[in-house]
Amino acid sequence: MPKRPPAKSPSKSPRKSSPRKKKTRKPSLLKRFFRACFKWMFILGLLASLPFAGWVWWLNGQVVSRFEGQKWQVPSEVYSAPIALVSGAPWKKQDLEKVLEDAGYRFGRNSQKVGWAARSQTKVSAHLRSYVDHLGFHKSERRIFSFENGRLGIESLNGDAIAEAKVEPQRIGYLYGGNTESRQILTYEDIPQPLMDVLVAVEDQDFYQHWGISLTGIARAVVVNFTQGSRRQGGSTLTQQLVKNMYLSSERTYTRKLTEVVMSVLLEYHYSKQAIITAYINEVYLAQLGNSALHGFAAASQHFFGRPVDELNIDEFALLVGMVKGPSLYNPERSPNRAKDRRNVVLGVLKNQGRLSEADYNRLIKQPIRLANKKKQRSIYGDYLDLVAMQLSRDFDETTLATKNLRIYTGVDIRAQQAASVAMQRQVALLEKRDRKLSGLQGAMVVTDRSSGEVRAVVGSSGDYYTGFNRALGAVRPIGSLVKPPLYLSALATGRYTWWTQIEDKRLRFNVGGQTWEPENYDRRTHGVVHLYEAMAKSYNLATVSLASQIGFDRVGDTLRQLGVKRPFTMLPAVALGAIELSPFEVSRLYQPIASQGKSSELGVVLAVMDQEDRLLKRFNHNKGVPFTDALLAVTLDGMTKTPKIGTARAAQAAFPGLNFAAKTGTTNQQKDSWYIGITGDYSTTIWLGDDDNVPLSITGSSGAQKVWIDFTQAVPQRSLPSTLPKGAVRHDVLDESFEIAAERCEGKTTLTFIQGTQPKDSRSCFWGF
Repeated sequence: MPKRPPAKSPSKSPRKSSPRKKKTRKPSLLKRFFRACFKWMFILGLLASLPFAGWVWWLNGQVVSRFEGQKWQVPSEVYSAPIALVSGAPWKKQDLEKVLEDAGYRFGRNSQKVGWAARSQTKVSAHLRSYVDHLGFHKSERRIFSFENGRLGIESLNGDAIAEAKVEPQRIGYLYGGNTESRQILTYEDIPQPLMDVLVAVEDQDFYQHWGISLTGIARAVVVNFTQGSRRQGGSTLTQQLVKNMYLSSERTYTRKLTEVVMSVLLEYHYSKQAIITAYINEVYLAQLGNSALHGFAAASQHFFGRPVDELNIDEFALLVGMVKGPSLYNPERSPNRAKDRRNVVLGVLKNQGRLSEADYNRLIKQPIRLANKKKQRSIYGDYLDLVAMQLSRDFDETTLATKNLRIYTGVDIRAQQAASVAMQRQVALLEKRDRKLSGLQGAMVVTDRSSGEVRAVVGSSGDYYTGFNRALGAVRPIGSLVKPPLYLSALATGRYTWWTQIEDKRLRFNVGGQTWEPENYDRRTHGVVHLYEAMAKSYNLATVSLASQIGFDRVGDTLRQLGVKRPFTMLPAVALGAIELSPFEVSRLYQPIASQGKSSELGVVLAVMDQEDRLLKRFNHNKGVPFTDALLAVTLDGMTKTPKIGTARAAQAAFPGLNFAAKTGTTNQQKDSWYIGITGDYSTTIWLGDDDNVPLSITGSSGAQKVWIDFTQAVPQRSLPSTLPKGAVRHDVLDESFEIAAERCEGKTTLTFIQGTQPKDSRSCFWGF
């Protein structure tokens, strides 16, 4: 039977559901408000972050460019020549002690440490510092100095004789240009570890742990400032202090503080702790010295203690670090008691941190503050620095000299410079005291190394301080009788004249431009027939003019130019008696070929320029030849030694009876100018005295300028001129009455020097009759 299909189960017929609208709850008004605020805050935050990010990016560029580039615009430093201590040279024990003290050496019981010295009743020992100059590296050395019979003896520790020792060059000043900062730059390796330890201990104990800012310090500052109602505490790290000094102004606002924080973090991100603390130690402001700001611990060490920073004691480090908190408040020169209290606070911090024992702390807080003697430090080099700037202006622009921290090595001799300044001031004061009409008397002085021509000292006025008017360069005055030695050189150069040659000192007349010129001797008398050496030594005008007319006035003019006179002049007969105007510096250059016997003809002020990496940038060669033989120059110089023996410089010879030296005095018409030149084995010295208003004076070269030279030479004992002569020159005893070489037994004779071939051909034995 067929199956039936299964019955279909009943099912619900499908229903199409019509769409129903869901009921949505509208957010509350508050919720919508917060949602809108978040949305717009997010949008505004994004927009605000763009200028903030740009600002941070700009600050980052400032940090990097300043730190990577020229961090400090530091003026070039000018250094003296090293002080040469030559065995056998005249030295007094107290003079060497003063030189060492002025150079910052400390005297104690021994001289084991570099920069220390010791003394006994008869000797001085010193551990001389190493230094670098244009001649290379000079290592430190311990030397023992003795002073038997006023002559310097030098030994090593094992007793070996030493020919020469040198005290390192001293910084004598800066070439600032428009800069008003005084600073010395130290590398990280140069910084004494105790200085870094004291600085970190007092100013920023967490320096090596934080990343530029101290959150605890900032929080503490916020609390203090909030409770006090004003900005009383900054919470600055060393990094923040560096940022403030290098990049920011001193205003105290929250905006500047935020800038400081951001820049500090950026600085720490880019640079190591070593680089940051090195920059801080070079940058920190420590004092205001007139118009100059004193920056960095190295410059502060030299200013306050007169010594390199690596030679300071722990209490001296504490004094300098203590000044960081208030450079003006704790300046030991202005407020010594307050500075000492602050120093002791710093020492207390070191004791509390375990860096200083109780015993050392108790000892150090009792130490007085010993500052460098500012009388010794006052600038006596202003006139010399004028010459330095003048010479360098030909090779370096002013901006380079004022900002690049070059090291400029000169020929200045500190000992000679100090003695020259004192001699000028003292003697001018004495002359003014003796004659009130001399009130306002001024002077200038140039001292050169006799052999090399290096300028050892320059004095531009008779006042206590640098005046800004350098008379060594600017006082262009008639030179009077200082023209005579070059004139006599002209005669000797012809080969027709010798120092023995006789000439008549008689009255003469000259027609000059239709007018009659009649020269006179200073004493208004004539002296008959005299030898050339007598005429020059006694400064006879008439004999000198007669000689000039014989050899030709133009020849005399040519000789002056060949010896170095660059200033234009017309060779009139009166020029033969000194009617040519030159500055003291130009006179010194005129005499240098004669003084050196041909070894040098130009004056050397700057010897070399180096950078801070010890690279030699330029060496100056000032030696140029003159068209005269060494023999002729030596014969001329020897003739000048007669002036102290028989002529117008006898007072100087009386002051130094054992010294063989050359000299010449000069006095101009109406005694308006007083001149003197003295030449020893060590120095050639030119001195001028006069009134700025060019009025007549009551002094001559002998009674005025000569006194300054005597004072200077007493302060700096000098050696005699060497007795040896160059090839082509000979020395003989010559009879006064006839041109013959005199035997030793002869009387009436004079020792004279001749150019080879012009000496007497005959000799006399001078046997006595029985």
